[in-house]
Amino acid sequence: MKKISFILTIVFFIQTASAQKRTYIGAEAAVNHDVFEIIDNGTQLANVPFITGYYGLNIRQEVGSAVFIETGLLRKGYGEGIGFKNSQGYGDDNAISAWLIPLRLGTKINIKRNKVHLVPVIGYTFGVNREYGYGDGGSSGFFRSGTDTFNYAVSSKLSLRRTFPLLQTGIGIECPLFRVALLSIAANYYTGFKNLIEQDITYTHNSRTYTAKGLGKGETLSFGIAVKLPVSGLQTKARK
Repeated sequence: MKKISFILTIVFFIQTASAQKRTYIGAEAAVNHDVFEIIDNGTQLANVPFITGYYGLNIRQEVGSAVFIETGLLRKGYGEGIGFKNSQGYGDDNAISAWLIPLRLGTKINIKRNKVHLVPVIGYTFGVNREYGYGDGGSSGFFRSGTDTFNYAVSSKLSLRRTFPLLQTGIGIECPLFRVALLSIAANYYTGFKNLIEQDITYTHNSRTYTAKGLGKGETLSFGIAVKLPVSGLQTKARK
């Protein structure tokens, strides 16, 4: 709660100091490729492509002619699973859901007649694990691939921490929508620093048993879209 209050306090003071600038409120959504590390004592495990998403609200405050800050509230799910190199299929499941509270600093670089801008951003995201305290997970299975046989068991730790930090870096393209709103298309990478999901994996390949670890820090590569509508600053601009 202290971190949330700190973020909201920063937003309040910057907005107060920049009252003559525009404030926008909008919505954003993204498709994500979650990053998951596999440490395998054998040679059979493969990284599983976790395709997830997030959606939510955002607020932007201009603090200069080409500088802005953003915050908001996003809902995101994280996946977990296991895959094998000798099999085209893999198993994945919903591991946890989280609330993400971003605080971003961005700038707009004019690339076409002040109508199209390149928008790099950097920011800190405060994540809240909604599943914290509700227990852990696990799965097991058996399959054949050609002449190979596989047994596996996965024990997942999903309640490692209630909150987690992410560092956001990204770049996007922004243009007017219906002359008033803003349309943004962006790619972002959220870097994690603390283990959010840990898997203890045991598998047997043709009667030989191996152990492995799966580690997720909340990292994700995101491709998203956002629409923002101005809620202040229109009269100031009209008088110029």
